[in-house]
Amino acid sequence: MRLFIALELPQKSKDLLAQSMTQLAPYVKEGNFVPKQNYHVTLHFLGEVEYSKVLYLQSLLDDLKQMKATQLCHTQTVSWRASQVVCAKYKADENLAKVHHKLAQGLERVGFLVEERRFVPHVTLLRKPSFNLPCSEALKNAPVYNMPFVADTVTLFCSERVDGAMVYTPLYSVKLQPKD
Repeated sequence: MRLFIALELPQKSKDLLAQSMTQLAPYVKEGNFVPKQNYHVTLHFLGEVEYSKVLYLQSLLDDLKQMKATQLCHTQTVSWRASQVVCAKYKADENLAKVHHKLAQGLERVGFLVEERRFVPHVTLLRKPSFNLPCSEALKNAPVYNMPFVADTVTLFCSERVDGAMVYTPLYSVKLQPKD
């Protein structure tokens, strides 16, 4: 199974991101828009994982239940050319870094490799884009609705291709404690 652990977004935040992508769409020559139901902030990508390890992963998520929810704010929409994606970047409070770090420690403890690069909270919105005008000009047409919101659900997802589309199936979720 191909698995990842992510922070889920409230529906209102998904709706605002989708609205932003609707306004960008006329400037996109080609590319694959990520469906709104797939919007999330990846905390850790795990890759191919044996089913027998899912219980360990559920236990790691259970260890997060006493941690605080995080507040996020969409700061900008950017193109990461090296990854060939357009993303919504987020500013987060210190709670997100703590959750990310605790998960990393737990994953390493049970034998998973954890990425060394700096964690940048983001939501992938568009893959392999090509624009009708320079990328920087096109992205000016993707408004940033930067209403801060609280994200309080961490989920273990399985990703698979079904009829040509990526489907993210939640396997296990935990709620973080309310933000003060």
